[in-house]
Amino acid sequence: RTYWQPMATPNNLRNAVPRIAVVGGGISGTLASLVLKNRNCSPLLIDRGNGGVGGRLRSNRSKLAHYQQSPDQQGRGNECVVDAGVQFFRASSPDLATVFGMLERARMLSVWEGRFGLLGSRGGGFLPSSIVGGAGLRGMGRVGPDGTVSASYDEDSKEQKAHMQQHTDAGDFCGFVQHHTPDTTPTYVASGSNTNLCPAICAQAGIDTVSDALVVKASTVPGGGWKLEVEGNGNDDIGALNNTIFDGLVLATHDASLAASTVKFIANAEAEASQSAEISEADAAAGGSIQDRLNHLGDDLQSLRDDGRLPLFTWSGRFDNEFSQSIPFDGASVPGSHTVQFLAREASKPGRVKQEQDTTKEDAIWTAVSTSAFAADVLKRLGSTREASEEASQIMSDEVSALLASAASANEIGMNAGDGKSKSPVYQPRDASAVRWASALTSKTLGLKEDSVTLAPWRLAICGDFIREQDAHETPFEAAALSGLEAGERVASFFAQQE
Repeated sequence: RTYWQPMATPNNLRNAVPRIAVVGGGISGTLASLVLKNRNCSPLLIDRGNGGVGGRLRSNRSKLAHYQQSPDQQGRGNECVVDAGVQFFRASSPDLATVFGMLERARMLSVWEGRFGLLGSRGGGFLPSSIVGGAGLRGMGRVGPDGTVSASYDEDSKEQKAHMQQHTDAGDFCGFVQHHTPDTTPTYVASGSNTNLCPAICAQAGIDTVSDALVVKASTVPGGGWKLEVEGNGNDDIGALNNTIFDGLVLATHDASLAASTVKFIANAEAEASQSAEISEADAAAGGSIQDRLNHLGDDLQSLRDDGRLPLFTWSGRFDNEFSQSIPFDGASVPGSHTVQFLAREASKPGRVKQEQDTTKEDAIWTAVSTSAFAADVLKRLGSTREASEEASQIMSDEVSALLASAASANEIGMNAGDGKSKSPVYQPRDASAVRWASALTSKTLGLKEDSVTLAPWRLAICGDFIREQDAHETPFEAAALSGLEAGERVASFFAQQE
């Protein structure tokens, strides 16, 4: 029993069709909205991003903008799209595989069929995934200059070791090589750009969205329902949002602080209401237990916000086309580098402009993902500043140049024409930039056996990659996607039970 917020009943719905606020426009919020829309609810997807929904899939922040296609330029010109966020999608879960199949049939996803494998450090070679397989990759750590395996930059850093998990800094970025089983689990990218996936789903399903809207507080109203406090820069929808009462709420933000404050709000309201109610001693004890559990959940969520996030930089650079053609792979994990853990040739992804097929074009685009340890070190010294991104871009440019030149050395494309002296890499990127993701991945989770948190008396669900026990899913993307699907189903069930 709760004393402050009544259970959902047919009499306290605010709207004829249940109106659900979904806060967070990444893959969790998008798929939760998709489920709600298909279950006869009316979701409104609210995202703080000023370029539209998409969360960590978005790529619009890359400074290589003149080599990207904006939404109104798709299919025009000879520009190359850069994925500066999530690099690829896979679905080991049958439920998510079903969704991916639907999205592929709708031409929102395409299978990325490339030459994948492991790339050695400077002086090392490329090993295709068909040779490497998955044996021994999980938790292999990063290979140091002396050939030993280390957890991070600092062997003695307990904090860095505590942040180690299979998705980052473990030798195989998000299981890219270990879980490369194209016959059973294809590797997907979104059509045109990974940025396009969430907006395309919303457009196809008719899901209403509001962007550039920061939800700073969520609270219930007497009689049932939710009200939001929203901030935005000149957005005409903000005033309407602040005056709307929703029948249910899904919190799908990657930052768990809003979920933490919302759960704490519920706990405090329960405590105040129970103190003023005439209840038995047994009911008072039960109410106190509920409040304790809510407070504990709020504390755990806040802890995730405070110290449960891992940063990354994604780097994009333009290389000489002839040099790029000599590289023997399209996507690779890089276990031997402390700076870069993943490299991808953008033109190898379906739907991207294949510039390398035209030798008159000067540039080929490559994307790299930094290690979390490298990103944490840069951000610790320089903070979340432009200088941090510029330094990361320069260091990653040097590392990527050396890695690619090493891979191409057999063809002597990436080496100086000799004059009797030893040859050295010469191909630096013509242009490069790095995008900072201060909270790219999670280093810990709530450790639950379920994919979402549901508080039925308040018609509230919380979803994201930080809910399920650590490493329950093969990639953070899959964890976030499944969490959104489950949250949508559970919130929809609140209202289906009333019919």
